[in-house]
Amino acid sequence: MLAKPQQSNLKDAHFKVTGKITDNGVTVELVGDGALVYKPKPQGRFKFQTTVGGETITIEEISRDGTNYGLTPGNPKWVATKSTSGIDPTAFSGASDQKYVGEENLPQGKAWHATAKDSDGNAFDAYIRESDGYPIKYVETQSGGQNITLTFDRYNAGETITAPSPDQIQQG
Repeated sequence: MLAKPQQSNLKDAHFKVTGKITDNGVTVELVGDGALVYKPKPQGRFKFQTTVGGETITIEEISRDGTNYGLTPGNPKWVATKSTSGIDPTAFSGASDQKYVGEENLPQGKAWHATAKDSDGNAFDAYIRESDGYPIKYVETQSGGQNITLTFDRYNAGETITAPSPDQIQQG
């Protein structure tokens, strides 16, 4: 069931990000957006903002062709690292502990609800629309018990994921 989006005619999907994360004992709210590209190759991006000490901080990540690019405050360049995991559709295919929870009626339609763990061991809930196999929502539980929610709002809108230009990258 978690592979339904990859098996559907879905090419790309845009989502909104909301949630909280805890870092060094401080919990902060997140808000932002991102996109997953399913075809021709799995890739993704997200950008979110939070406020720390009255200052707005932006964090961005791009996953493309086996490389994750991250841009964080205090670093003017993207940090590139080779990786077998990242923010792309395969992150939500459920690496382990897959369980079917049941059906849910959501504003976007009737959905299958399943739980699983990603390749990093983080638990998540997935809501997949029954009519077309498209993702409606993913809720990932972070190690501190905080949740990050991806709510999908646009499909097959021509999203593209591009890597930063070489002069904007430093190797990680």
